[in-house]
Amino acid sequence: MDLEKVFKNIVLLDLAILVLLVVSIVLEPEEITNISESLGTGIWDENTIIIIFMGFLIVYLINLILLYKFISFGKVLYLILSILGIVLPLTMGPIISSNLTYTLEWIGGASTGAILVLLYFSPIKDKFIKQ
Repeated sequence: MDLEKVFKNIVLLDLAILVLLVVSIVLEPEEITNISESLGTGIWDENTIIIIFMGFLIVYLINLILLYKFISFGKVLYLILSILGIVLPLTMGPIISSNLTYTLEWIGGASTGAILVLLYFSPIKDKFIKQ
Protein backbone atom coordinates (compact mmCIF):
# COMPACT_ATOMS: atom_id res chain seq x y z
CA MET A 1 0.00 0.00 0.00
CA ASP A 2 1.19 3.50 -0.81
CA LEU A 3 2.62 5.33 2.23
CA GLU A 4 0.88 8.55 1.20
CA LYS A 5 -2.48 6.79 1.22
CA VAL A 6 -1.74 5.21 4.61
CA PHE A 7 -0.86 8.64 6.03
CA LYS A 8 -4.03 10.24 4.66
CA ASN A 9 -6.13 7.39 6.07
CA ILE A 10 -4.59 7.85 9.52
CA VAL A 11 -5.31 11.60 9.35
CA LEU A 12 -8.94 10.77 8.46
CA LEU A 13 -9.02 8.26 11.33
CA ASP A 14 -7.78 10.98 13.66
CA LEU A 15 -10.59 13.24 12.46
CA ALA A 16 -13.16 10.49 13.01
CA ILE A 17 -11.84 9.85 16.52
CA LEU A 18 -12.03 13.57 17.28
CA VAL A 19 -15.66 13.72 16.15
CA LEU A 20 -16.51 10.60 18.17
CA LEU A 21 -14.78 12.07 21.23
CA VAL A 22 -16.83 15.26 21.03
CA VAL A 23 -20.02 13.22 20.63
CA SER A 24 -19.12 10.92 23.53
CA ILE A 25 -18.40 13.92 25.78
CA VAL A 26 -21.70 15.58 24.85
CA LEU A 27 -23.64 12.35 25.42
CA GLU A 28 -21.86 11.49 28.66
CA PRO A 29 -24.21 10.30 31.42
CA GLU A 30 -25.36 13.04 33.79
CA GLU A 31 -23.97 11.21 36.83
CA ILE A 32 -20.45 11.31 35.41
CA THR A 33 -20.80 14.97 34.48
CA ASN A 34 -22.02 15.86 37.99
CA ILE A 35 -19.13 14.05 39.68
CA SER A 36 -16.60 15.60 37.32
CA GLU A 37 -17.99 19.11 37.91
CA SER A 38 -17.89 18.64 41.69
CA LEU A 39 -14.14 17.93 41.58
CA GLY A 40 -13.15 21.41 40.46
CA THR A 41 -11.44 22.85 37.38
CA GLY A 42 -7.80 23.10 38.35
CA ILE A 43 -6.24 26.50 37.70
CA TRP A 44 -8.85 27.53 35.09
CA ASP A 45 -12.47 28.55 35.54
CA GLU A 46 -15.18 26.80 33.50
CA ASN A 47 -15.53 29.54 30.86
CA THR A 48 -11.78 29.62 30.23
CA ILE A 49 -11.74 25.84 29.76
CA ILE A 50 -14.53 26.08 27.18
CA ILE A 51 -12.69 28.85 25.29
CA ILE A 52 -9.42 26.89 25.34
CA PHE A 53 -11.18 23.71 24.20
CA MET A 54 -13.03 25.42 21.34
CA GLY A 55 -9.89 27.24 20.17
CA PHE A 56 -7.87 24.02 20.33
CA LEU A 57 -10.59 22.15 18.43
CA ILE A 58 -10.73 24.73 15.61
CA VAL A 59 -6.95 24.88 15.22
CA TYR A 60 -6.74 21.07 15.34
CA LEU A 61 -9.32 20.71 12.57
CA ILE A 62 -7.48 23.24 10.40
CA ASN A 63 -4.25 21.39 11.12
CA LEU A 64 -5.70 18.07 9.94
CA ILE A 65 -6.57 19.75 6.63
CA LEU A 66 -3.00 21.05 6.35
CA LEU A 67 -1.63 17.57 7.00
CA TYR A 68 -4.00 15.98 4.50
CA LYS A 69 -2.83 18.44 1.83
CA PHE A 70 0.86 17.98 2.76
CA ILE A 71 1.48 21.64 3.65
CA SER A 72 4.72 21.93 5.64
CA PHE A 73 3.38 24.29 8.34
CA GLY A 74 1.06 21.45 9.34
CA LYS A 75 4.00 19.36 10.56
CA VAL A 76 5.18 21.95 13.07
CA LEU A 77 1.67 22.87 14.13
CA TYR A 78 0.76 19.22 14.73
CA LEU A 79 3.79 18.75 16.96
CA ILE A 80 2.89 21.89 18.94
CA LEU A 81 -0.74 20.80 19.29
CA SER A 82 0.36 17.33 20.40
CA ILE A 83 2.53 18.80 23.13
CA LEU A 84 -0.26 21.17 24.19
CA GLY A 85 -2.65 18.19 24.22
CA ILE A 86 -0.40 16.58 26.82
CA VAL A 87 0.34 19.67 28.92
CA LEU A 88 -3.06 21.41 29.05
CA PRO A 89 -4.97 18.56 30.74
CA LEU A 90 -2.37 18.62 33.52
CA THR A 91 -3.59 22.11 34.44
CA MET A 92 -7.31 21.33 34.35
CA GLY A 93 -7.72 19.30 37.51
CA PRO A 94 -9.22 15.82 37.86
CA ILE A 95 -11.45 14.46 35.12
CA ILE A 96 -13.88 11.57 35.23
CA SER A 97 -15.09 10.18 31.92
CA SER A 98 -17.10 7.31 30.54
CA ASN A 99 -15.45 4.12 29.32
CA LEU A 100 -16.20 5.07 25.70
CA THR A 101 -14.52 8.46 26.06
CA TYR A 102 -11.54 6.86 27.79
CA THR A 103 -11.15 4.27 25.02
CA LEU A 104 -11.43 6.90 22.29
CA GLU A 105 -8.76 8.99 24.04
CA TRP A 106 -6.38 6.01 23.95
CA ILE A 107 -7.09 5.33 20.29
CA GLY A 108 -6.60 9.03 19.56
CA GLY A 109 -3.24 8.90 21.31
CA ALA A 110 -2.21 5.95 19.17
CA SER A 111 -3.22 7.73 15.96
CA THR A 112 -1.35 10.86 17.09
CA GLY A 113 1.75 8.76 17.67
CA ALA A 114 1.41 7.14 14.25
CA ILE A 115 1.05 10.53 12.57
CA LEU A 116 4.09 11.94 14.39
CA VAL A 117 6.22 8.92 13.45
CA LEU A 118 5.19 9.22 9.82
CA LEU A 119 5.72 13.00 9.82
CA TYR A 120 9.26 12.92 11.15
CA PHE A 121 10.69 9.41 10.64
CA SER A 122 9.40 8.17 7.29
CA PRO A 123 9.73 9.15 3.64
CA ILE A 124 6.37 10.94 3.93
CA LYS A 125 8.25 13.88 5.51
CA ASP A 126 9.63 14.74 2.05
CA LYS A 127 6.12 15.07 0.58
CA PHE A 128 5.39 18.25 2.51
CA ILE A 129 5.69 21.37 0.37
CA LYS A 130 7.03 24.67 1.66
CA GLN A 131 4.59 27.58 1.40
